[in-house]
Amino acid sequence: MKEKITALLVYHRPDPLDTLRSALEIQSIQTRSVRTCGEALLLLWGRQPPHLAFTDTQLPDGNWADVIALAGKAPAPVNVIVVSRLVDVAFYLEAIERGAYDFLTPPFEPSELAHIVRCAASNVPHRGTTRESRRAAR
Repeated sequence: MKEKITALLVYHRPDPLDTLRSALEIQSIQTRSVRTCGEALLLLWGRQPPHLAFTDTQLPDGNWADVIALAGKAPAPVNVIVVSRLVDVAFYLEAIERGAYDFLTPPFEPSELAHIVRCAASNVPHRGTTRESRRAAR
């Protein structure tokens, strides 16, 4: 992906997503941060939605599943990565089944984060093609 990767961070607790923001910015990922689903909606449904969204599990007005649903209605594809403080295989599987691209737990290892971002960003154009095919079939 040649264009600059943008990421939306949706969280209301400063840790661990402040750490994640710093790690993304070191990788030259442009970030925007919001605290609620309502604020995320404005950016996800805007004219130029981010390529990626990292979301905390709980938000003041919703949760990770709400962010996935909002991203699914964005005008361009957005891959959502759920960030949880706890390693929970059942929760991981549920998040993936409900549309999350991936699942992260802190601490954020630079090489692992770089790999996830690279894969998620390169997958975004393919999701757009799939979405357009589904719309055309309707």
